[in-house]
Amino acid sequence: MDKDKIYLEEIKDFGRKVVGYTQDLDFENFIVDEKLQLAVLKLIENIGEASKRLSQNARDKYSGVDWHKAMAMRDRLVHHYMDVDLSIVYDVAINEIPALLKNLE
Repeated sequence: MDKDKIYLEEIKDFGRKVVGYTQDLDFENFIVDEKLQLAVLKLIENIGEASKRLSQNARDKYSGVDWHKAMAMRDRLVHHYMDVDLSIVYDVAINEIPALLKNLE
């Protein structure tokens, strides 16, 4: 079983969900929807966790992805959950996740 392939597919799946949940969503609607915030936060966290589990060879293969940023975002969400800035989460969902998916194609 190729674990890298599984983790990459998970990252893509989580990313597609983030994009689907936030498509045509403005920030004002994001900040008033706690369920959506929690879903997006968890999906971004999962992307970071799966990124950590990828081998270095897999990360090197997709050098256009800022893997360090994905892993750091996961750590921030998990360890500093009381200080999460929703404007950053929204920006990641709207801008960074689509770029991540594009780089994984």
